[in-house]
Order: sequence, then structure tokens, then C-alpha cells
Amino acid sequence: MISQPKSVPELLREEIPDVPQGKKPIRLLLCGVPKGVDSIVNLLHVLGFAQVGEWSPPVPSPLAGEVIRILTRYW
Repeated sequence: MISQPKSVPELLREEIPDVPQGKKPIRLLLCGVPKGVDSIVNLLHVLGFAQVGEWSPPVPSPLAGEVIRILTRYW
């Protein structure tokens, strides 16, 4: 059985496992058309900012035809 992708509010409310001691999670969101979002994720990988697999899978945006991907970093 294929699971449904989680909504953005569900992803933001989800507990973040293994948060480093004393660190606060910071979430970066990319929103837009799927091809553009994937392009930026790949560019940020090439620039050494984040691995592609560190981003959430694309989830539907409230705007028709757009998706959102989330990356969590720690401050």
C-alpha cells in the first residue's frame, strides 16, 4: 500500500528525532512549480549547501500546480 504524502502543516508539527543538545531546528521551505523546486534543490546540492536526500519529498502546496519541500537545519 502506498502512503499518502503528508501535508505541510503535518510535516511542520512532526517531532524531529535526534535534535542535537541545545540546538533549535530551523526549517527552510522551497515553494513553487515542481521542476523549479527540484532545480533549486539540485543547485543547492552542487553548491554544497545540502544533500538532495536531506529535503522532504515534494508535498502539494495550497497553490494549484505547486509543491513545497522542507529542509531542517539546526541553530
